[in-house]
Amino acid sequence: MEFKKNQKIDLNIIDLTKDGLGIAKISSRVFFVKDAIVGDKVNAVITKITDNVIYAKAREIIKKSEYRIDSKCKVSNSCGGCQLLNLDYEKQLEIKKKNVFTTLNKIGKIDINYIDKCYDGILSMGVPHRFRNKMQVPFAMRDGKVIYGFYAGRTHHIIEFDYCITGFKNSEEILDIIRDAIVKFNISVYDENTNQGVFREVLLRCGNVSNEISITYIINDKNYEKNLDLYKTFDKYIVDEFNKTKHIKSHESVGAFTASHSCANSCKLVTSTININTSNTNVLFGNKDIILRGTGYIEDNIGDIKFHISPESFYQVNREMTKVLYDKVIEYADFKGKENVLDLYCGIGTISLYISKYVKSVLGVEIVERAIENAKENAKINNITNAKFICESVDSLSEPATRRGERCEPAYKYDIVIVDPPRKGLDRRVIDYIKSVGAKKIIYVSCDPATLARDINIFLNSEVKYSLEKISNVDMFPHTMHIETVVLMTKSH
Repeated sequence: MEFKKNQKIDLNIIDLTKDGLGIAKISSRVFFVKDAIVGDKVNAVITKITDNVIYAKAREIIKKSEYRIDSKCKVSNSCGGCQLLNLDYEKQLEIKKKNVFTTLNKIGKIDINYIDKCYDGILSMGVPHRFRNKMQVPFAMRDGKVIYGFYAGRTHHIIEFDYCITGFKNSEEILDIIRDAIVKFNISVYDENTNQGVFREVLLRCGNVSNEISITYIINDKNYEKNLDLYKTFDKYIVDEFNKTKHIKSHESVGAFTASHSCANSCKLVTSTININTSNTNVLFGNKDIILRGTGYIEDNIGDIKFHISPESFYQVNREMTKVLYDKVIEYADFKGKENVLDLYCGIGTISLYISKYVKSVLGVEIVERAIENAKENAKINNITNAKFICESVDSLSEPATRRGERCEPAYKYDIVIVDPPRKGLDRRVIDYIKSVGAKKIIYVSCDPATLARDINIFLNSEVKYSLEKISNVDMFPHTMHIETVVLMTKSH
C-alpha cells in the first residue's frame, strides 16, 4: 500500500515510542503519531515519510482509549513538555516499566525473566501534580505584547500558558508580575533572530521543604553595570507586588489533588540575581552573575540535611520524589558504617551528604567548579567532616590528574561506588576506573534506560565481573516518558 504526505488515514494506536508518540502499523509500515495515546483509534494526517517510519498527527479521535483522561491543561498538545497528560497515571507507569524492561533486554542483552526476578517495583507519586521545583521560562514579544511560555517540542516557538500543572504553586503569579513589570519599566525583550533586546528568560527555583524561592533574570545587556539600579528597582517592584497579591490562581480549581503541594501561605521570595548572557546561542546561562537581593541561593532540606542551592546548581527537580530516590540508594547500599564510598557526578553533594551519617567516608567528584564549591559549603553548614569533594573530570579519573593540590588516586580502594551520570551514561574509561577501585557494590542512578543498559552489559561481561542484583524505578517525571532507574550491581566472587 502506497502512502503520501498530507494523506488522511485511520490508525489504531497499539503502543508508545520513547518520546511519547503513538505507534500504529498497517501491513509492514510503522506510524509514529503525535497527539495519540495507546488504545486510541484516530484519523491522522501524514506529515513525513521515511524509509523506516511514517510520521503523522492525529486530527480526530474516532474512538477514545480507555486510558484517555482529561489533561487539565489547555496547551498540553502544543507545549510538548508533558507528552502523557492525557494518559491515566497508572498506565503511564505500566508503559515506563515496559520500556525499561525492553531496553535492558534489547540493549543490555539481559534475559527478560532475569530482569523480572531483579525488579523491585516502581515508586510513584500519590498526586502527580505541582511537583517541579524549577521552572525555566523564556519571554518574547508577540503582536506587540510581552508573553511568556514554554517552547514547543524541538522548536523555539513559545507556547503561552497561564497555568502549569507541573510547576510549583505561585509560579504563575510571579511570572505574571514579571511580565507586567517588563512593560512598566520599559525593558526591551530579547529577539533571538536579531540578538537584540534585553530580557531573555527567567529561572525560578523553589525549595522542596523550605518553599524559599529564587528568581534569576537572564538578560542580554553589555552595559549592565550602568543599569544595575534599574534592575534592583525592577526586582523590588516584583517582590512588593508578589507580597501584596500572593494567592492561588483560580485555575487551582482543577482539583483537590494539588492541596498537598500548596505553598500559598508560605512561599517566600528570598533572593534575586541577574545572569548576563550576551551570546547568540541556546545556552541558558552566561558567565556573569550579580546578586540583586539576598544571598544568591535558597536553603532547602532533604531529610535532616540542609542545602544551599544556587541558580545553576544541579538539584533533582521533583519536590516529593527526591528523598524517595535517595532512600532507595541507601536501601540498596545497605551501609554498615564502615564503608568508604565514591560518589561520581556528585553535583552539589546531595547524595554524598545525605548518606554521610551511614558511612565511614565519602568522596564526591564533579567537574563543575561552582558545584564543588557548593558541596563543600553544604558539608560545612551541616558540620559533616567525613564527606570530601574534588573538582575533577570523572572521565579522566583513570589518569593521576591533579587540580589545585587535590587528587583522586586510581589505586585507592572504595567499598561502594555510586554513579548518577548525565543522559550520555558512563565513558568506557569511567567504567574501567570503577572496576579498578575494587568496589563490592555499584549503585547506578540513571535517567536514560538505553545508556544504563549499555553500561550494565559492559559491567556484566568484563574481566572484573559484576552481577545484576536489583532494579527499581522512581517516577521523577510524571506525564513524560522519562523515568529514573536505580540499579544495584555486586562484584562476583
